[in-house]
Amino acid sequence: MLKWVNIFKGFLMGICELIPGVSSGTMALLLGIYDQFLGAVSRVVSKHWKNAVLYLIPLVIGMGVAILTMSSLIDYLLRNHTMAVHWFFIGLILGVVPMMLRISNYKVEFRAPHYMLVVLAVAGLFIMGMLRAEEVPIEEISITAPLLIKLFFSGMLGSATMLLPGISGSLVLLLLGSYSIIIYSLSELTSLNLAVLPVLFAAGLGILAGLLVASRIIQYMLRHYTYLTYAAILGLVLGSVFAIYPGMPATPLTWLTTITVFIAGLLISYYMGKKNEETI
Repeated sequence: MLKWVNIFKGFLMGICELIPGVSSGTMALLLGIYDQFLGAVSRVVSKHWKNAVLYLIPLVIGMGVAILTMSSLIDYLLRNHTMAVHWFFIGLILGVVPMMLRISNYKVEFRAPHYMLVVLAVAGLFIMGMLRAEEVPIEEISITAPLLIKLFFSGMLGSATMLLPGISGSLVLLLLGSYSIIIYSLSELTSLNLAVLPVLFAAGLGILAGLLVASRIIQYMLRHYTYLTYAAILGLVLGSVFAIYPGMPATPLTWLTTITVFIAGLLISYYMGKKNEETI
């Protein structure tokens, strides 16, 4: 059954995928549709594919609209209001933590291995950020077979991680050095520049493959290793803050703006998480 209200939810998830460090999986969790979204993706290639596709259509439409219409705005905000935008999303990310602690029942279920997994996930994202691949300037990029292969696997890894709350697909693309060319190609597509189609086709195939494979793996892990998976997700949520940390404000006015948007993000995320804490 089609739920057209999910177009708006998909739109919010799509915006998250444009911002390195912010996960659409986190947004799905906050919106209360994480289980349904993950299950629908995993059932696309099963005998229940019709119901899965009907559920996903509004979400995909919303995500597509967000990616095509908001890429330029997000690029502008990140370039011209970096500090405020990043601290707003740090607030959103940290606002998820209380919900994750509640649903993971960490006081009862967590043991030393769980806390070690949290630390490893945080450390892993920190190290990935330190070893970030240098992106080649757009004007120096030529479309070759090795580039398209790289974009396929980048898309595959990016889409696999977008299903996990805490680490975004765009962050993985950034770490792999593929973010700029994909965002540039998306913005050029709106200008009907068909030369970017091979880039988007290669990345798109990788994204599809990643979604189909990762959704089943994550469902299996949540079913059979529930609290270890919660611990890993918690670590990814905390570690993603390092990936988008923009530094501290330099002026009193910037401090005021930063604190305001950080608290706003924190309260929005906390409220949404409180409302949907039973969902994962």
